[in-house]
Amino acid sequence: MHNKNTITVPVYNSYTGEVLGTVLQSTKQDVMNALDLAKKGEAIGRKMPASERIAILKKAVTLMEREFDILSNLIATEGIKTLAQARKEVSRALNTMQISAEEAGRISGATIPFNSVPGSEDRVGYEVKFPIGIIVAITPFNDPLNLVCHKLGPAIAAGNPVILKPSDYTPLVAIKFGEILFEAGLPKEMLSIITGAPEHFGDALISHDSIRLISFTGGVAAAKIIQQKAGLKKIVMELGSNSPVIVLSDADIEEAAESCVSGAFFASGQNCVGVKRIFVEETIYDSFLKKFSHLTQALKIGSPLAEDTDIGPIISQQAITQIDQFVEESVENGAKIIIGGKTVGNSYTPTILVDDCNNDIANCKEVFGPVVTISKIESLDQAIACCNKSPFGLHAAVFTNDINNAHKAIDGLDCAGVMINDSTDYRIDAMPFGGVKLSGIGREGVKSTIEAMSETKVVCFKLKK
Repeated sequence: MHNKNTITVPVYNSYTGEVLGTVLQSTKQDVMNALDLAKKGEAIGRKMPASERIAILKKAVTLMEREFDILSNLIATEGIKTLAQARKEVSRALNTMQISAEEAGRISGATIPFNSVPGSEDRVGYEVKFPIGIIVAITPFNDPLNLVCHKLGPAIAAGNPVILKPSDYTPLVAIKFGEILFEAGLPKEMLSIITGAPEHFGDALISHDSIRLISFTGGVAAAKIIQQKAGLKKIVMELGSNSPVIVLSDADIEEAAESCVSGAFFASGQNCVGVKRIFVEETIYDSFLKKFSHLTQALKIGSPLAEDTDIGPIISQQAITQIDQFVEESVENGAKIIIGGKTVGNSYTPTILVDDCNNDIANCKEVFGPVVTISKIESLDQAIACCNKSPFGLHAAVFTNDINNAHKAIDGLDCAGVMINDSTDYRIDAMPFGGVKLSGIGREGVKSTIEAMSETKVVCFKLKK
Protein backbone atom coordinates (compact mmCIF):
# COMPACT_ATOMS: atom_id res chain seq x y z
CA MET A 1 0.00 0.00 0.00
CA HIS A 2 1.10 3.58 -0.68
CA ASN A 3 1.14 6.02 2.22
CA LYS A 4 -0.66 9.34 1.89
CA ASN A 5 2.53 11.25 1.10
CA THR A 6 3.55 9.16 -1.91
CA ILE A 7 2.58 10.05 -5.44
CA THR A 8 1.52 7.29 -7.80
CA VAL A 9 1.18 7.21 -11.57
CA PRO A 10 -1.23 5.00 -13.52
CA VAL A 11 -0.23 2.22 -15.89
CA TYR A 12 -2.61 1.78 -18.82
CA ASN A 13 -3.76 -1.05 -21.02
CA SER A 14 -2.26 0.14 -24.30
CA TYR A 15 -5.16 -1.27 -26.36
CA THR A 16 -8.22 -0.30 -24.28
CA GLY A 17 -6.84 2.67 -22.36
CA GLU A 18 -8.05 1.18 -19.06
CA VAL A 19 -5.94 1.57 -15.92
CA LEU A 20 -4.14 -1.68 -15.08
CA GLY A 21 -2.55 -0.47 -11.86
CA THR A 22 -0.30 2.18 -10.39
CA VAL A 23 3.39 2.54 -9.59
CA LEU A 24 5.26 4.95 -7.38
CA GLN A 25 6.48 8.24 -8.77
CA SER A 26 10.10 8.00 -7.67
CA THR A 27 12.01 11.04 -6.47
CA LYS A 28 15.64 12.09 -6.27
CA GLN A 29 15.64 10.81 -2.67
CA ASP A 30 14.46 7.41 -3.87
CA VAL A 31 17.43 7.31 -6.25
CA MET A 32 19.83 8.26 -3.46
CA ASN A 33 18.33 5.52 -1.26
CA ALA A 34 18.75 3.05 -4.15
CA LEU A 35 22.39 4.10 -4.55
CA ASP A 36 23.03 3.60 -0.82
CA LEU A 37 21.49 0.13 -1.07
CA ALA A 38 23.50 -0.63 -4.22
CA LYS A 39 26.75 0.26 -2.44
CA LYS A 40 25.96 -2.53 0.02
CA GLY A 41 25.04 -4.76 -2.93
CA GLU A 42 28.40 -3.99 -4.49
CA ALA A 43 30.18 -5.52 -1.52
CA ILE A 44 27.84 -8.52 -1.51
CA GLY A 45 28.27 -9.13 -5.25
CA ARG A 46 32.06 -9.06 -5.10
CA LYS A 47 32.07 -11.77 -2.45
CA MET A 48 29.34 -13.91 -4.01
CA PRO A 49 30.84 -17.07 -5.53
CA ALA A 50 29.96 -18.00 -9.08
CA SER A 51 28.12 -21.09 -7.85
CA GLU A 52 25.69 -18.90 -5.90
CA ARG A 53 25.13 -16.55 -8.84
CA ILE A 54 24.47 -19.55 -11.08
CA ALA A 55 21.98 -20.98 -8.56
CA ILE A 56 20.04 -17.69 -8.38
CA LEU A 57 19.83 -17.41 -12.17
CA LYS A 58 18.75 -21.05 -12.59
CA LYS A 59 16.10 -20.66 -9.90
CA ALA A 60 14.85 -17.53 -11.66
CA VAL A 61 14.39 -19.56 -14.85
CA THR A 62 12.31 -22.12 -12.96
CA LEU A 63 10.15 -19.40 -11.40
CA MET A 64 9.70 -17.65 -14.75
CA GLU A 65 8.42 -20.93 -16.19
CA ARG A 66 5.95 -21.12 -13.31
CA GLU A 67 4.81 -17.53 -13.99
CA PHE A 68 4.87 -17.88 -17.79
CA ASP A 69 1.20 -16.98 -18.34
CA ILE A 70 1.26 -14.04 -15.93
CA LEU A 71 4.35 -12.58 -17.58
CA SER A 72 2.85 -13.08 -21.06
CA ASN A 73 -0.42 -11.38 -20.10
CA LEU A 74 1.38 -8.40 -18.56
CA ILE A 75 3.38 -7.91 -21.77
CA ALA A 76 0.21 -8.17 -23.89
CA THR A 77 -1.79 -5.69 -21.77
CA GLU A 78 0.59 -2.91 -20.73
CA GLY A 79 2.80 -3.41 -23.80
CA ILE A 80 2.24 -3.52 -27.56
CA LYS A 81 2.54 -7.19 -28.43
CA THR A 82 -0.18 -9.69 -29.16
CA LEU A 83 -0.48 -12.56 -26.71
CA ALA A 84 1.23 -14.90 -29.17
CA GLN A 85 4.10 -12.44 -29.59
CA ALA A 86 4.28 -11.93 -25.81
CA ARG A 87 4.67 -15.68 -25.28
CA LYS A 88 7.59 -15.64 -27.72
CA GLU A 89 9.18 -12.85 -25.70
CA VAL A 90 8.83 -14.77 -22.43
CA SER A 91 10.40 -17.81 -24.11
CA ARG A 92 13.29 -15.65 -25.27
CA ALA A 93 13.63 -14.16 -21.80
CA LEU A 94 13.89 -17.67 -20.36
CA ASN A 95 16.68 -18.37 -22.84
CA THR A 96 18.44 -15.11 -21.92
CA MET A 97 18.42 -16.02 -18.24
CA GLN A 98 19.51 -19.60 -18.93
CA ILE A 99 22.45 -18.33 -20.99
CA SER A 100 23.27 -15.89 -18.18
CA ALA A 101 23.43 -18.80 -15.73
CA GLU A 102 25.72 -20.73 -18.08
CA GLU A 103 28.00 -17.77 -18.77
CA ALA A 104 28.29 -17.01 -15.05
CA GLY A 105 30.35 -20.18 -14.80
CA ARG A 106 32.58 -19.23 -17.75
CA ILE A 107 33.91 -15.86 -16.59
CA SER A 108 37.63 -16.34 -16.72
CA GLY A 109 40.90 -14.54 -17.27
CA ALA A 110 44.10 -15.70 -18.96
CA THR A 111 47.78 -16.20 -18.26
CA ILE A 112 50.08 -13.39 -19.38
CA PRO A 113 53.47 -14.25 -20.95
CA PHE A 114 55.54 -11.70 -19.00
CA ASN A 115 58.69 -13.67 -19.85
CA SER A 116 58.25 -12.77 -23.53
CA VAL A 117 59.90 -9.41 -22.78
CA PRO A 118 63.64 -9.26 -22.04
CA GLY A 119 64.19 -8.48 -18.39
CA SER A 120 60.94 -10.12 -17.29
CA GLU A 121 62.07 -13.75 -17.42
CA ASP A 122 61.50 -14.10 -13.66
CA ARG A 123 57.88 -12.94 -13.77
CA VAL A 124 54.68 -14.96 -14.11
CA GLY A 125 51.11 -13.80 -13.88
CA TYR A 126 47.57 -13.69 -15.11
CA GLU A 127 44.48 -11.56 -15.48
CA VAL A 128 41.24 -12.02 -13.53
CA LYS A 129 37.79 -10.50 -13.96
CA PHE A 130 35.88 -8.71 -11.23
CA PRO A 131 32.50 -6.90 -11.13
CA ILE A 132 32.47 -3.36 -12.51
CA GLY A 133 30.21 -2.05 -9.73
CA ILE A 134 26.87 -0.25 -9.62
CA ILE A 135 24.94 -0.42 -12.90
CA VAL A 136 22.01 1.72 -14.03
CA ALA A 137 19.81 -0.10 -16.56
CA ILE A 138 17.21 1.84 -18.56
CA THR A 139 14.84 -0.24 -20.69
CA PRO A 140 12.14 0.49 -23.32
CA PHE A 141 8.52 -0.60 -23.77
CA ASN A 142 8.82 -2.77 -26.87
CA ASP A 143 10.58 -5.74 -25.20
CA PRO A 144 9.68 -5.00 -21.58
CA LEU A 145 10.81 -8.35 -20.17
CA ASN A 146 13.57 -9.69 -22.41
CA LEU A 147 15.50 -6.42 -22.54
CA VAL A 148 15.31 -6.24 -18.74
CA CYS A 149 16.69 -9.79 -18.69
CA HIS A 150 19.48 -8.75 -21.09
CA LYS A 151 20.66 -6.23 -18.52
CA LEU A 152 19.88 -7.93 -15.21
CA GLY A 153 20.88 -11.48 -16.18
CA PRO A 154 24.46 -10.58 -17.16
CA ALA A 155 24.75 -8.10 -14.27
CA ILE A 156 23.92 -10.83 -11.76
CA ALA A 157 26.17 -13.29 -13.59
CA ALA A 158 29.08 -10.87 -13.20
CA GLY A 159 28.24 -9.98 -9.57
CA ASN A 160 26.96 -6.42 -9.98
CA PRO A 161 24.11 -4.55 -8.27
CA VAL A 162 21.59 -2.83 -10.56
CA ILE A 163 19.24 0.11 -10.38
CA LEU A 164 16.59 -0.57 -13.03
CA LYS A 165 14.46 2.12 -14.66
CA PRO A 166 11.84 0.40 -16.85
CA SER A 167 9.71 2.24 -19.39
CA ASP A 168 6.92 4.36 -17.94
CA TYR A 169 4.55 2.42 -20.20
CA THR A 170 5.57 -1.08 -19.08
CA PRO A 171 6.79 -1.12 -15.45
CA LEU A 172 4.52 -3.90 -14.17
CA VAL A 173 6.26 -6.80 -15.92
CA ALA A 174 9.64 -5.44 -14.75
CA ILE A 175 8.39 -5.29 -11.16
CA LYS A 176 7.04 -8.84 -11.45
CA PHE A 177 10.44 -9.99 -12.74
CA GLY A 178 12.13 -8.24 -9.82
CA GLU A 179 9.91 -10.20 -7.43
CA ILE A 180 10.93 -13.40 -9.21
CA LEU A 181 14.63 -12.57 -8.76
CA PHE A 182 14.18 -11.91 -5.05
CA GLU A 183 12.26 -15.18 -4.65
CA ALA A 184 15.14 -16.87 -6.49
CA GLY A 185 17.52 -15.67 -3.77
CA LEU A 186 18.93 -12.42 -5.15
CA PRO A 187 19.90 -10.22 -2.18
CA LYS A 188 17.62 -7.17 -1.91
CA GLU A 189 20.70 -4.95 -1.95
CA MET A 190 21.51 -6.00 -5.51
CA LEU A 191 18.37 -4.69 -7.23
CA SER A 192 16.27 -1.54 -6.97
CA ILE A 193 13.53 -0.55 -9.42
CA ILE A 194 12.86 3.15 -9.99
CA THR A 195 9.51 4.02 -11.59
CA GLY A 196 7.66 7.08 -12.81
CA ALA A 197 8.51 10.11 -14.93
CA PRO A 198 12.29 10.65 -15.02
CA GLU A 199 12.12 14.44 -14.80
CA HIS A 200 11.71 13.96 -11.04
CA PHE A 201 14.97 12.03 -10.62
CA GLY A 202 16.73 11.56 -13.97
CA ASP A 203 19.86 13.60 -13.39
CA ALA A 204 20.62 11.87 -10.08
CA LEU A 205 20.08 8.47 -11.70
CA ILE A 206 22.73 8.95 -14.38
CA SER A 207 25.23 11.47 -13.05
CA HIS A 208 26.24 10.12 -9.63
CA ASP A 209 29.93 9.25 -9.38
CA SER A 210 29.31 5.89 -7.66
CA ILE A 211 27.62 4.54 -10.82
CA ARG A 212 30.14 2.68 -12.97
CA LEU A 213 28.07 1.70 -16.02
CA ILE A 214 24.89 2.88 -17.71
CA SER A 215 23.13 0.40 -20.00
CA PHE A 216 20.49 2.21 -22.05
CA THR A 217 18.10 1.02 -24.74
CA GLY A 218 16.00 3.76 -26.28
CA GLY A 219 16.03 6.79 -28.55
CA VAL A 220 18.87 8.97 -29.83
CA ALA A 221 17.61 12.20 -28.21
CA ALA A 222 17.52 10.66 -24.73
CA ALA A 223 20.89 8.99 -25.35
CA LYS A 224 22.55 12.33 -26.09
CA ILE A 225 21.22 13.79 -22.84
CA ILE A 226 22.45 10.78 -20.88
CA GLN A 227 25.90 10.99 -22.44
CA GLN A 228 26.18 14.70 -21.71
CA LYS A 229 25.23 14.26 -18.05
CA ALA A 230 26.74 10.87 -17.23
CA GLY A 231 30.28 11.97 -16.50
CA LEU A 232 33.22 9.57 -16.43
CA LYS A 233 31.61 6.12 -16.56
CA LYS A 234 31.17 3.32 -19.05
CA ILE A 235 28.13 3.57 -21.35
CA VAL A 236 26.49 0.86 -23.47
CA MET A 237 23.67 2.05 -25.72
CA GLU A 238 21.33 0.43 -28.25
CA LEU A 239 19.47 3.20 -30.04
CA GLY A 240 17.41 1.73 -32.82
CA SER A 241 17.61 1.93 -36.60
CA ASN A 242 15.71 2.04 -39.88
CA SER A 243 16.89 -1.36 -41.03
CA PRO A 244 17.17 -1.98 -44.79
CA VAL A 245 16.63 -5.15 -46.83
CA ILE A 246 18.01 -5.82 -50.32
CA VAL A 247 16.13 -8.34 -52.49
CA LEU A 248 18.09 -9.38 -55.57
CA SER A 249 16.68 -11.03 -58.70
CA ASP A 250 18.25 -14.40 -57.88
CA ALA A 251 16.43 -14.60 -54.52
CA ASP A 252 13.47 -16.78 -53.59
CA ILE A 253 10.78 -14.08 -53.92
CA GLU A 254 8.13 -15.86 -51.86
CA GLU A 255 10.53 -16.55 -49.01
CA ALA A 256 11.80 -12.96 -49.10
CA ALA A 257 8.29 -11.49 -49.06
CA GLU A 258 7.12 -13.68 -46.18
CA SER A 259 10.22 -12.91 -44.14
CA CYS A 260 9.99 -9.16 -44.79
CA VAL A 261 6.29 -8.96 -43.89
CA SER A 262 7.01 -10.68 -40.59
CA GLY A 263 10.02 -8.45 -40.01
CA ALA A 264 8.17 -5.25 -40.87
CA PHE A 265 4.97 -5.78 -38.88
CA PHE A 266 5.90 -7.90 -35.85
CA ALA A 267 4.93 -5.94 -32.71
CA SER A 268 3.19 -3.46 -35.02
CA GLY A 269 6.59 -2.38 -36.33
CA GLN A 270 7.71 -1.13 -32.91
CA ASN A 271 10.97 -3.01 -33.18
CA CYS A 272 14.46 -1.55 -33.41
CA VAL A 273 15.58 -4.18 -35.94
CA GLY A 274 12.27 -4.33 -37.78
CA VAL A 275 12.29 -4.09 -41.58
CA LYS A 276 11.80 -0.45 -42.59
CA ARG A 277 13.31 -0.03 -46.09
CA ILE A 278 13.20 -2.66 -48.84
CA PHE A 279 15.26 -2.25 -52.03
CA VAL A 280 14.16 -4.68 -54.75
CA GLU A 281 15.94 -5.35 -58.02
CA GLU A 282 13.74 -3.96 -60.81
CA THR A 283 13.31 -7.24 -62.73
CA ILE A 284 11.43 -8.80 -59.78
CA TYR A 285 10.00 -5.62 -58.25
CA ASP A 286 6.41 -6.10 -59.46
CA SER A 287 6.16 -9.74 -58.42
CA PHE A 288 7.73 -9.03 -55.01
CA LEU A 289 5.43 -6.06 -54.38
CA LYS A 290 2.38 -8.12 -55.34
CA LYS A 291 3.31 -10.91 -52.93
CA PHE A 292 4.28 -8.53 -50.14
CA SER A 293 1.04 -6.56 -50.51
CA HIS A 294 -1.10 -9.69 -50.51
CA LEU A 295 0.49 -10.93 -47.27
CA THR A 296 0.19 -7.49 -45.67
CA GLN A 297 -3.52 -7.19 -46.48
CA ALA A 298 -4.13 -10.53 -44.76
CA LEU A 299 -2.87 -9.23 -41.39
CA LYS A 300 -5.61 -8.80 -38.78
CA ILE A 301 -5.83 -5.80 -36.46
CA GLY A 302 -7.51 -6.41 -33.12
CA SER A 303 -7.25 -7.06 -29.41
CA PRO A 304 -3.78 -8.30 -28.47
CA LEU A 305 -5.41 -10.92 -26.24
CA ALA A 306 -7.15 -12.57 -29.21
CA GLU A 307 -5.22 -15.55 -30.51
CA ASP A 308 -5.75 -14.62 -34.17
CA THR A 309 -4.63 -10.97 -33.92
CA ASP A 310 -1.54 -10.02 -35.92
CA ILE A 311 -1.45 -6.26 -35.29
CA GLY A 312 -1.95 -4.89 -31.79
CA PRO A 313 -1.72 -1.35 -30.42
CA ILE A 314 0.76 1.48 -30.84
CA ILE A 315 2.16 2.44 -27.44
CA SER A 316 0.63 5.94 -27.27
CA GLN A 317 -1.33 8.57 -29.17
CA GLN A 318 1.84 10.64 -29.38
CA ALA A 319 3.56 7.72 -31.13
CA ILE A 320 0.62 7.41 -33.57
CA THR A 321 0.98 11.11 -34.37
CA GLN A 322 4.69 10.62 -35.10
CA ILE A 323 3.91 7.72 -37.45
CA ASP A 324 1.33 9.86 -39.26
CA GLN A 325 3.86 12.67 -39.62
CA PHE A 326 6.43 10.30 -41.11
CA VAL A 327 3.91 9.01 -43.67
CA GLU A 328 2.75 12.54 -44.56
CA GLU A 329 6.34 13.79 -44.99
CA SER A 330 7.19 10.77 -47.13
CA VAL A 331 4.19 11.41 -49.39
CA GLU A 332 5.14 15.10 -49.66
CA ASN A 333 8.59 13.93 -50.83
CA GLY A 334 7.22 11.70 -53.58
CA ALA A 335 6.19 8.43 -51.92
CA LYS A 336 2.80 6.86 -52.58
CA ILE A 337 0.64 4.92 -50.10
CA ILE A 338 -0.65 1.71 -51.65
CA ILE A 339 -1.83 0.05 -48.40
CA GLY A 340 -2.63 1.44 -44.96
CA GLY A 341 -1.77 4.89 -43.67
CA LYS A 342 -4.69 5.00 -41.23
CA THR A 343 -5.34 4.87 -37.50
CA VAL A 344 -7.76 2.28 -36.13
CA GLY A 345 -8.46 2.96 -32.45
CA ASN A 346 -5.08 2.69 -30.72
CA SER A 347 -3.63 0.73 -33.64
CA TYR A 348 -2.15 1.74 -36.99
CA THR A 349 -2.82 -0.12 -40.21
CA PRO A 350 0.17 -1.89 -41.81
CA THR A 351 1.41 0.62 -44.36
CA ILE A 352 3.36 0.24 -47.62
CA LEU A 353 4.96 3.24 -49.31
CA VAL A 354 6.27 2.96 -52.90
CA ASP A 355 7.59 5.12 -55.77
CA ASP A 356 10.03 7.82 -54.62
CA CYS A 357 10.90 6.30 -51.25
CA ASN A 358 14.64 6.76 -51.52
CA ASN A 359 14.54 10.24 -49.95
CA ASP A 360 15.93 11.80 -46.82
CA ILE A 361 12.75 11.13 -44.84
CA ALA A 362 12.77 7.37 -45.46
CA ASN A 363 16.53 7.01 -45.25
CA CYS A 364 17.31 9.26 -42.30
CA LYS A 365 14.38 8.96 -39.90
CA GLU A 366 13.32 6.03 -37.77
CA VAL A 367 9.59 5.38 -37.84
CA PHE A 368 8.62 3.24 -34.86
CA GLY A 369 5.50 1.70 -36.32
CA PRO A 370 4.10 -0.60 -39.05
CA VAL A 371 5.37 1.37 -42.04
CA VAL A 372 7.69 0.04 -44.73
CA THR A 373 9.05 1.64 -47.92
CA ILE A 374 9.69 -0.44 -51.06
CA SER A 375 11.96 0.95 -53.78
CA LYS A 376 13.33 -0.27 -57.13
CA ILE A 377 17.08 -0.62 -57.57
CA GLU A 378 19.08 -1.43 -60.68
CA SER A 379 22.05 -3.11 -59.05
CA LEU A 380 23.52 -4.34 -55.78
CA ASP A 381 25.95 -1.40 -55.76
CA GLN A 382 23.06 1.05 -55.95
CA ALA A 383 21.21 -0.80 -53.19
CA ILE A 384 24.24 -0.73 -50.86
CA ALA A 385 24.63 3.01 -51.49
CA CYS A 386 20.94 3.57 -50.66
CA CYS A 387 21.21 1.53 -47.48
CA ASN A 388 24.28 3.43 -46.33
CA LYS A 389 22.61 6.85 -46.66
CA SER A 390 21.06 6.23 -43.25
CA PRO A 391 22.64 7.73 -40.12
CA PHE A 392 21.74 4.45 -38.41
CA GLY A 393 23.53 1.11 -38.67
CA LEU A 394 22.06 -1.75 -36.66
CA HIS A 395 21.00 -4.66 -38.91
CA ALA A 396 20.65 -5.04 -42.66
CA ALA A 397 19.51 -8.04 -44.70
CA VAL A 398 20.13 -9.40 -48.18
CA PHE A 399 18.11 -11.99 -50.07
CA THR A 400 20.25 -13.71 -52.70
CA ASN A 401 21.34 -17.17 -53.80
CA ASP A 402 24.69 -15.88 -55.09
CA ILE A 403 27.42 -16.21 -52.47
CA ASN A 404 29.50 -13.55 -54.20
CA ASN A 405 26.65 -11.06 -53.94
CA ALA A 406 26.21 -11.99 -50.29
CA HIS A 407 29.86 -11.28 -49.50
CA LYS A 408 29.83 -8.07 -51.51
CA ALA A 409 26.89 -6.86 -49.42
CA ILE A 410 28.52 -7.98 -46.17
CA ASP A 411 31.64 -6.00 -47.01
CA GLY A 412 29.79 -2.93 -48.28
CA LEU A 413 26.96 -2.43 -45.80
CA ASP A 414 27.76 0.01 -43.00
CA CYS A 415 26.03 -1.73 -40.12
CA ALA A 416 26.69 -4.07 -37.21
CA GLY A 417 24.80 -7.14 -38.42
CA VAL A 418 24.01 -8.58 -41.85
CA MET A 419 21.37 -11.30 -42.23
CA ILE A 420 21.55 -13.35 -45.43
CA ASN A 421 18.20 -14.75 -46.63
CA ASP A 422 16.56 -13.70 -43.38
CA SER A 423 14.79 -10.65 -42.00
CA THR A 424 16.67 -7.87 -40.25
CA ASP A 425 14.81 -8.73 -37.05
CA TYR A 426 16.46 -12.15 -36.70
CA ARG A 427 18.39 -12.39 -33.46
CA ILE A 428 19.34 -14.98 -30.88
CA ASP A 429 20.05 -13.82 -27.35
CA ALA A 430 23.57 -15.25 -27.25
CA MET A 431 24.90 -13.23 -30.21
CA PRO A 432 26.63 -9.84 -29.94
CA PHE A 433 23.99 -7.19 -30.60
CA GLY A 434 24.34 -3.47 -31.17
CA GLY A 435 24.94 -0.84 -33.79
CA VAL A 436 27.27 1.61 -35.47
CA LYS A 437 26.71 5.32 -36.20
CA LEU A 438 23.54 6.53 -34.42
CA SER A 439 22.47 2.96 -33.63
CA GLY A 440 24.54 2.71 -30.50
CA ILE A 441 27.71 2.19 -28.52
CA GLY A 442 29.04 -1.24 -27.54
CA ARG A 443 27.36 -4.62 -27.78
CA GLU A 444 24.72 -6.52 -25.87
CA GLY A 445 24.08 -10.25 -25.99
CA VAL A 446 24.73 -12.11 -22.75
CA LYS A 447 28.46 -12.82 -23.11
CA SER A 448 29.21 -9.38 -24.56
CA THR A 449 27.25 -7.70 -21.76
CA ILE A 450 29.07 -9.68 -19.06
CA GLU A 451 32.36 -8.51 -20.58
CA ALA A 452 31.15 -4.90 -20.50
CA MET A 453 30.03 -5.33 -16.89
CA SER A 454 33.39 -6.74 -15.76
CA GLU A 455 36.79 -5.18 -15.13
CA THR A 456 40.20 -6.79 -15.65
CA LYS A 457 42.81 -7.03 -12.89
CA VAL A 458 46.38 -7.97 -13.79
CA VAL A 459 48.40 -10.03 -11.31
CA CYS A 460 52.19 -10.36 -11.65
CA PHE A 461 54.60 -12.35 -9.46
CA LYS A 462 58.28 -11.61 -9.46
CA LEU A 463 59.92 -14.89 -8.55
CA LYS A 464 63.07 -15.28 -6.49
CA LYS A 465 65.97 -16.84 -8.33
